[in-house]
Amino acid sequence: MVTGATKEALVEAKVLIEEFLKERGLSLSPEKTKIVHIEEGFDFLGWNVRKYDGKLLIKPAKKNVQAFLRKIRATIKETKTAKQETVIAKLNPIIRGWVNYHRNQVAKETFSKVDHVIWKQLWQWACRRHPNKSLKWIKARYFICEGLRNWVFGTRVRTKNGEERMVKLIKASETPIRRHIKIKGEANPFDLKWEQYFEDRLGLATKENLKGRYRLLNLWNTQEGRCANCGERITKETGWNLHHILPKTQGGKSTMSNLTLLHPNCHRQIHNRTGELPAPVKRGFVKT
Repeated sequence: MVTGATKEALVEAKVLIEEFLKERGLSLSPEKTKIVHIEEGFDFLGWNVRKYDGKLLIKPAKKNVQAFLRKIRATIKETKTAKQETVIAKLNPIIRGWVNYHRNQVAKETFSKVDHVIWKQLWQWACRRHPNKSLKWIKARYFICEGLRNWVFGTRVRTKNGEERMVKLIKASETPIRRHIKIKGEANPFDLKWEQYFEDRLGLATKENLKGRYRLLNLWNTQEGRCANCGERITKETGWNLHHILPKTQGGKSTMSNLTLLHPNCHRQIHNRTGELPAPVKRGFVKT
């Protein structure tokens, strides 16, 4: 994908790229190569990139959504005689994988539309299985109530241990949209003054997934729930920041053995020491 200020610049860039590839035995695909205005938009890697009234929005491409729904329909069709929990087990990984790919873009509206189409397919699937039953009976058989929602496709099953658990179809629209925070262009990971900036980014990234939260809990337990600088308790109210024991500018890594938790104020104090490196903080805490 190449961007340019004018069409002429892009035409020139296309010629240069073709010459570059030709020397290496490669060529551009005529079917996949085109020059378009950003307000017209284009599809790229399953997304549609387009400006709406001067604002750039990246949404799931229509072709990508259609391909996803075709896969859902095919899966439901293949399981027309299967148990409900089997249908759920086959659909959930497909839905989860697709929404996780698009969760960083402008996809909330698309997720809601997809949920509605999937619901219609499952309702038809349920009605075909019981042509002689009433619609009320079918709804009670395959759809459960959960909070304020009473059309949740789910059922209760028994595990090998004899315990009963609920299995339900995940909803695309329940997946939170997470925007990537663009890194500052002037940020330099080898410059000491940006050390705290990259530590803050690391802290945000760590909170966004289960593995990262597990690492944070391990650090908190290792420090007995106390700040490694002042020794006071770290709670939800006080907040916390991740800190490199050996700064990255000195070769430190973002591994568990080189990370510790500090109060936000303690973190700022360490990085604001004028004319000196942030003092390496010992793992653990200061007992008073």
